[in-house]
Amino acid sequence: MLEAAVQLLVVGLLWGVTNPFIRLGSQGIESVRDTGSKWRNLVQEARTVGTRWRYWIPFGLNQCGSALYVWTLQSASITMAVPVANSLSFAFTAITGYVLGEKLPGKKIILGTLLICCGSILMIYDKILQEQAQQQLNIAFQ
Repeated sequence: MLEAAVQLLVVGLLWGVTNPFIRLGSQGIESVRDTGSKWRNLVQEARTVGTRWRYWIPFGLNQCGSALYVWTLQSASITMAVPVANSLSFAFTAITGYVLGEKLPGKKIILGTLLICCGSILMIYDKILQEQAQQQLNIAFQ
């Protein structure tokens, strides 16, 4: 269980830290001029983003986080994995964005994020306690 918790921490870190960098790497996509054709616009936007290493490196790391998340679901309960990974992702996104010069989210958002992170920690702690109790029961009945 502890291994799954560490993996979810890494997932939240990869997702959260890369989000502001992906946002920075995709800046200017909205300035692609409208050619009148939906398909030409799509090709121009793909060409604009496709040539930016500042977009693709964080995107690749973000996808590594997604692969690790799917891998972690083999050993972690989905009812625990989803809130833990997403709350940590949100917290790391806010911290990274602030370090990069973005404004800090409002007090209510920060408080909500802290509460979700505390709840995630309590879920992990409870899961570890349940596993330990189950192991003790297994030993007692052997």
